[in-house]
Amino acid sequence: MKKISIFSTLLAGVVAFSACTPEIEPALPPVSYDPVDPAETVITIAANELAQPIDLNSYTADSIAAFTIDLSATPELEAGSTVAYELFMAATADMQGKVTIPATITGDNVAIAAADLNAKIQTLFGKRPQPDTFYASVRGIVSSPSGRNIELYSNVVTATATPIATPIESAYYLIGDVPGWDFAAAATMPFSHSGKDVYEDPIFTLTVTVDGEKYWKVAPQSAIDSGSWDTVLGNTEADGSTSTEGSLADNATAAGAMKFPGAGNYKITLNMESYTYTVEVVPDVIEYFVVGDFSGWSQVDGQRLYSVAGAPAQGWIVLNGAGANGWKISTQADWNGINYGAGEEAAAEAPSMLLSTDGGAGNITQYSAFSYEVAFDATNLTLNILNTVNTWGLVGTFNGWAAPDVAMNLSTEAGADYLVATVTLEADAKFKIRANEDWPINYGDAGAGNGTLARDGADISVAEAGDYEVRFYFCAQEPYYTVTKL
Repeated sequence: MKKISIFSTLLAGVVAFSACTPEIEPALPPVSYDPVDPAETVITIAANELAQPIDLNSYTADSIAAFTIDLSATPELEAGSTVAYELFMAATADMQGKVTIPATITGDNVAIAAADLNAKIQTLFGKRPQPDTFYASVRGIVSSPSGRNIELYSNVVTATATPIATPIESAYYLIGDVPGWDFAAAATMPFSHSGKDVYEDPIFTLTVTVDGEKYWKVAPQSAIDSGSWDTVLGNTEADGSTSTEGSLADNATAAGAMKFPGAGNYKITLNMESYTYTVEVVPDVIEYFVVGDFSGWSQVDGQRLYSVAGAPAQGWIVLNGAGANGWKISTQADWNGINYGAGEEAAAEAPSMLLSTDGGAGNITQYSAFSYEVAFDATNLTLNILNTVNTWGLVGTFNGWAAPDVAMNLSTEAGADYLVATVTLEADAKFKIRANEDWPINYGDAGAGNGTLARDGADISVAEAGDYEVRFYFCAQEPYYTVTKL
């Protein structure tokens, strides 16, 4: 009988390897399993190179001399037994959520590829180039020719490494023929971002409308601040490239400008993790359906929001006080398109929240008032509450332009939601539609002669005395009103 004792040094994570071969290989599941009393056998791990913090951004070698293995006698095993190891790495000392990492054995030394360690650090902690402290342990499986197996566990050690990451700036701006080839002009056209940590969400977007061929580049915040053109980003393909996708490079490497090929609405998406961009043509108008308990969960009977020229969809939704019962936003008049639900825990009446397109996303339930003016950005999955209105009503000459207003209630007809009120008017009476019985939000005639409304628009008038039904079609692409004598 032969005795084998295992002493190893480790720094990072789940690796499985055989003591009989120069490559670390995955340990097979034991045919049978015999636990060993920890007092009889000890696997001790301690870091070699990784005993000190290491910055992978400045590390020049391909691999790291991470651990050492020492085989000596404990416990007794039958001849021909082999030992396989798994090296584990985790973000917490309890080793929950551990990951694995390949390693190579040369003699008694275990090496880890710098690229593999970098990838595992990024898996556990993200891509921000900062020192990350992680924990490591080893499992050893001793296998005998007869199929008897012994499973051993080591202590946990601590190590620190800084991952390699391309710096992602806090903000990016369009610079070029639109809005202009100077940094002051560029500062007026920022790309949108979700507001998350940029290493968690490296996506930046901007929609722009142009009237013909236009050249453009991307200015990071550092260029705006310093006025230096060196860090302005162009493409690696060619100056004047009209490609719908490509790689970004800074001016210091002679990057070329991108070009919009003609008039239209264009959505630019930057992925600053991969340093790539895409360009897509955006329809003039995109219709979204607001559906929920207030509409019987029917898109046909729901309300609408409209995105014009790629801008966030903005308009009024009237939840009729039933918002806490749940609602969503859809891209189609059924459930077969993209459906936007709650993407995060948000406080009641939160001024903004992140949404999710996941099929399992819950309903939006944070909003319980009568109605809201919202801005919905489908690109960044953000819902912003611009105004909250608890009552809508009519005010005018019939009540001396003062509260109480004649209340308007939610109704629907042929799938078109509207607010409606009945009011008795004298000849040549005038009135307006307003929110919360106050003047900050009020609507009057837009002066187009087609019943469209405008904020702070002109008084609406009737020539004859009588009872009238007034409707406010708040969720049309252009809100409008109708006045019908009863």
